[in-house]
Parts: sequence; structure tokens; C-alpha cells
Amino acid sequence: MPATIAHTTDRSGDDRAALVHAAALAAAAGARLITVHGNAPPDVAAALPDAAPLAQAWGHPIVHERRCHECCDDVTDTVLDALAAIAPGLVVTGTHARHGVSAWVRGSIGWALARNLTVPTLVVPNHGRGFVDERTGALALARVVVIVDGRVAAADAARAARAIAALGAGPPAATTIVAVGGAAEVAVPDARVVATSAHDVEATLTRVLAHEQPTLVVLPHRLHAGHAPLLGSRAESVAHHAGCPVLVVPILDA
Repeated sequence: MPATIAHTTDRSGDDRAALVHAAALAAAAGARLITVHGNAPPDVAAALPDAAPLAQAWGHPIVHERRCHECCDDVTDTVLDALAAIAPGLVVTGTHARHGVSAWVRGSIGWALARNLTVPTLVVPNHGRGFVDERTGALALARVVVIVDGRVAAADAARAARAIAALGAGPPAATTIVAVGGAAEVAVPDARVVATSAHDVEATLTRVLAHEQPTLVVLPHRLHAGHAPLLGSRAESVAHHAGCPVLVVPILDA
């Protein structure tokens, strides 16, 4: 379980779901929670989302610190710089899950962070399914979909399973592994495996996500690989619109 969880906010007021997930995970892990906002003066920190009301409602103490950070013109670079200083074990960030022209023009800071971090990143849609009961702070993973490269599915799936367990939400009721490029041996007990080719990955993922309606998608991200990474491909695009949190798990190839 992470000793420190970092939570990023855009101060829009629309990203409450990310705070709820970050606070619940911090409460479950007994972790320190640090909320970060980029490109604002330090005195704005007092106006950032506060986990104290949630902690009081849930009856679980949460050590919560709020910080603003300024360093770069680009807000993503600024937040990455702040996260490097914090060195969290998990980052929780929100996303608008925009479509079409809006996605092309504005992009998603949450996904940009996930592409560049070496720790697991939980990308929580502002509006969609979650695995936290906001009334009680309880965590529950009903259905999980894990997307792996079939050529190294055993290693990726095992890393994904450990990352899920580290969330402290208990084992999922059902797990489906989507193995892109072939179904190798998968080290997740009782998981259903769906094999697909890279050519058919978008259609397969769309079908599986629509059928499973998962509460969490897990997407291993190969940071230094000899082939095109899943993150940044059509797999990321589909996961981006899954309607539930996505746990991006970085994997450093030897």
C-alpha cells in the first residue's frame, strides 16, 4: 500500500470523483494524501478541495495536505515537477473524457500525466462509474478488465494484479483479461481471457467494455519497449471512454 497518495485537481469543481477516490484509498491505506494544483500562487492552496468533510463523514482520519506549484508555462509539466518532489506511490487524477474536437483541442492532463509517470496512476472520469461509495468511503471492485500485450501477458497481468491488490479494495468479483496479440499464460486466477489481434483491438475492447461494464480498467504501460506501447494507441483511446476509472501501471522493460 502506498505511504503517500498524490491527487491532482484542476479547481473546476467538476473533478470531485477523483478526490473521493483518492481520499477513500488514503483512508484504506492509512496513507498521507497530498492534493496538487499547477500554476497558481501558494495562497490558492487553501481553496483546493479538502478531504476533511469526507474523513468526518466516513469516520476515518485522513492526513491531507494541499499544495500549489509554479515552475513551467505548461500545466502538465508543472504538475509533473510537483509530483517528482512528492514521490508518491500512487497518483489519482481526474479526466473529462472529452470526445471529438474538444479532445483534440484541449486533450486530457490526466492521461498526459499517466503517460509520463513511473508510478501507478488512477485516472478517474469526472462523470461515470466508480468503485467508492461516497457515503461511507467503502471500496468495492465488482468487475475489472485488464488489457495486456499477449506476448508478455503473464508478466503484465501479474503486475496488474499486484497493483489492484495494492489499492486495498479487495479482490474483484470478476476479472477479464484482454490479451492483445495472442493469449499467453495469464497469472490471474479465475480470470476470463479474451484474445484479440492488434488489428481488432479497438472493436474487441469496445465489445468487452460494453458487456462487462467494469468498475475498473487496468492498462499496463511499457515505458521502454521494443514495440509500440499500448498506452497512446487505440487501447488507450477505448479505455479513455470506458466510463470508469483506469489504473495505468508502468512497466519498465529490462
